[in-house]
Amino acid sequence: MELLFAASTALAADQFAKALVSHHLAGRRWALGSWIKIRYLANARPKGSLQPRVMLWLALATGLTLVVWQGHFFPHPAAHIALGAALGGAGSNLCDRLRRGAVIDFLDLGWWPVFNLADLSVTAGVLTALWFLR
Repeated sequence: MELLFAASTALAADQFAKALVSHHLAGRRWALGSWIKIRYLANARPKGSLQPRVMLWLALATGLTLVVWQGHFFPHPAAHIALGAALGGAGSNLCDRLRRGAVIDFLDLGWWPVFNLADLSVTAGVLTALWFLR
């Protein structure tokens, strides 16, 4: 249950943030301080990457596998939440690829490639889940 709640929350938060950025900041930047800026960037699929339909099937298979196996390898509730966040982030970026043909990135640190909340959810979720791996 925690996994599904975390997945849907991560997906909804990222899609909401992308909608705000797409609507209000297309072509502009907004500074949140000296270290982070918000800017709209449509990250199109690189040449040679997987087709969206293949990506969808891989995402569904991975998600199903995690739901089935998460209780055995990840018994801690925090790991369930982390895996859900990772799945929700991956699902949100997949939705962008399928709907827009590109992933919307908007968090710019200046010294790191521009990313979004979904990327953050995937990275933090996987690292947290691995911390609780049995």
